[in-house]
Parts: sequence; C-alpha cells; structure tokens
Amino acid sequence: MTTPNTPPPTARGPLSSRTSHFVLPKQWASMRRAEQLERETGNRVIHLEKGDFQGEEFRPAPHILEACARAVHDGHVRYVPGPGLPELRDAIAEEATRRGRPTVREEVLVTMGAKHALTQSLLTLIDNGDEAIFPNPGYPPDEFWITYAGGRVVYAPLVEPDFHFDIDHLAQLMNDRTKVLIINTPQRPNGMTVDRLTEISELCRRHDVMVISDEIFSHMVYPPAEHQTIAAIEGMADRTLLVDTFSKSYIMTGFRIGWCVANRDLITAMDIFQQNSVTNVPAFVQLAALAALTGPQDHVIATRERLRAKRDRAVAALNAIPGISCPSPDGSFYVFPDIRGTGLTAQQFTDHLIDRYSVGVVAGTAFGDRGEGHVRITYAVPDDVLDEGLSRIRQAVENLG
Repeated sequence: MTTPNTPPPTARGPLSSRTSHFVLPKQWASMRRAEQLERETGNRVIHLEKGDFQGEEFRPAPHILEACARAVHDGHVRYVPGPGLPELRDAIAEEATRRGRPTVREEVLVTMGAKHALTQSLLTLIDNGDEAIFPNPGYPPDEFWITYAGGRVVYAPLVEPDFHFDIDHLAQLMNDRTKVLIINTPQRPNGMTVDRLTEISELCRRHDVMVISDEIFSHMVYPPAEHQTIAAIEGMADRTLLVDTFSKSYIMTGFRIGWCVANRDLITAMDIFQQNSVTNVPAFVQLAALAALTGPQDHVIATRERLRAKRDRAVAALNAIPGISCPSPDGSFYVFPDIRGTGLTAQQFTDHLIDRYSVGVVAGTAFGDRGEGHVRITYAVPDDVLDEGLSRIRQAVENLG
C-alpha cells in the first residue's frame, strides 16, 4: 500500500543484474561480419577466422562415425549416468594417467564440450570477490563466467614473442584473494605451449591457488615441442582441474563432448551442477568418443602431420609479406602474426581484410589488450582456400601504400 508521500517502486527490467556484462562472443565478431557480407553481397569470403575445421579432408575417422551410428541404431538414446558412461570415464582416466596424472574413474567428468567443463568449473569454484588470474591474451569465455560468478578477473600479461608467463609478475598478482589461475597449453589464440610449469606450480602451492589447465590442443603439438600438463607435477594433481575435448584431436567439434579430471570432491560438485543443468552428454555421442579414444590413433597422427604442413605453409607465406612477422606456433591450428609493421591496429587490419578483400581473420584484441598488433588466422582449411586467403592478405598489405 502506498501513501501520497511514498515514492513509487523502482522500475526493474526482466533481466538479472548478472547479465549486465553479456555481449556476444568477441572472438566470433569477424565470423558474424563475414557471414553477413556473404548474405548481403553474394561474394565468396575466405574464412580464416573460424575456430573449426573446414573441408572434406577434415572428417572424424570412419570407426568413430560407425560407432555413433551403431549406438543410435542399437537404441542408446536414453538418459545415462550424469558423470558419464563408466567405460568412457575409465578410458579418460587412462588418458590422463598417460600424461603423468594418475587418475581413477571417480576423478573424471564427461561434459558437453570443453567449454561447458570450463563453465562448470568456474561457477563451482568462484565466489563473490574471488580473484581469478587470466592470461592476456586468453580465451574470452573464461572472463565471461568469472564475471558472472561475481569474481574479479586479474590479467597476467604474456610476454612476446612466445607469449610466456612472467613468473615474477605472476607472483606479484597472487594474494589471499586469488582462487584460480587459468592456463591453456597450447595457448589460445597463439598456439604456444606454456613452459616453466614447475615454477608456476610452486607459486600455486605457496598461495593455495587452484589451476584450471585448458588442454584442448593436447594432441596437436608439433615436434620438437611436447605437450606437458601441470597436473603431472608433484603436489598438483588435487590442485589442478584438467580440461580437454574430443573436438580438436578427433575432429568432433559438432559432437559437443569434452571431459575434465580433478579431485573427487570437485568432480562430485561439478557432477551435481551437470545433472541439474544439461543432465548428461548423449549416450551415442559418448560411445563415439569411446571409439575415438580406444580405437586406432593413426588418424590423429595423420591429422597432426597435415596441420603441421599447413602451419609451415602459412608461416612462410606470412613472413614473406612486408610488415608482417609470424612466429611458428608449437601447436593448435592457429597462427598469430604480428601486423604492427603495416601501420594498422589489429581491428583496422581485420576490417580492411574483410571489407575490401573478403578475408575473415580475428583481431587479436578479441583476446585481450595484449593481442593488439596481432590477428588470429586459422589454417585448418583446404590448401587452395589457405593459399587464396594468404594471397589476398598479401594484396591487402601491398595496396596499403
């Protein structure tokens, strides 16, 4: 009941205040622009901005597709245990053990892709006021969920040209409010592996900090580089939440299945989160993943070698363009060339390519301000598409003068 002196109630919108930071994924802005141009103009766009495979040469191995089809035909279309099929959890435990982190089934959760594993882990770990150290440049969805959970993102600037952590600066960032350190190796968006893991682990133990280790490109590391997980370092098994996916290693991006390994208490909490949200990953998808992980691995090796050749092709072509310098990444299917010699910012360069040359790339600033002066280019595309895109980039730079 109101009186003449009672102020009217404050108008409230329908959205929670927790959505005040909601924006569409920054790393997909170029893709949205490229697809809009294709619709409006009918012109062909060379898509080097997508974080996915393109072309018929990149398909899941036949035994994976056969296992998925057989599972559907055999009726594996019902609810299954929330944390994942026991046989798949066992196979993932063996995979984590091979990386040097002894693991049992109860420490494994099968998730709806690595992205949902990251979402669940951050919403399970972060309290209001907690600080999460995030690599700059890094993977934007992690920032999104830290903020949603009420945490504070603390940026750890990575040092060029190999984008390594400055250990002394990292130590200065840690305090009694630091809850989580996020690393991804090989890194997104630059493809470099993270080194000095022993020193990083010592800092985390000293400050009682959890590590979320995003390892989605674990099987896309090119020799002589090697993949290493911080979870394998002494004292880090229970302090690390290891995240991986079937999307990249097995070309299963559309299947939406990933996994995480952590201590039992954390996995139990995340399983409760999962069962109260998506319930479970579809059984036929899990059986396809089981076939991927336990079946022949020659397809993974062949894919890695194919990508290594494309990486070398892209790096050589980019380094031949005046004003561009491109280090050779240790892994992933991205290059992250330095374009500062062109005189353009990352966004100006990206806009120039898409608007005038119909080539999509991602401005490095989509991944943080330390991405300025760089663009992300995907080379998991057919050779003719890659060559055409690189040729257009050369023309775009040469015509700047």
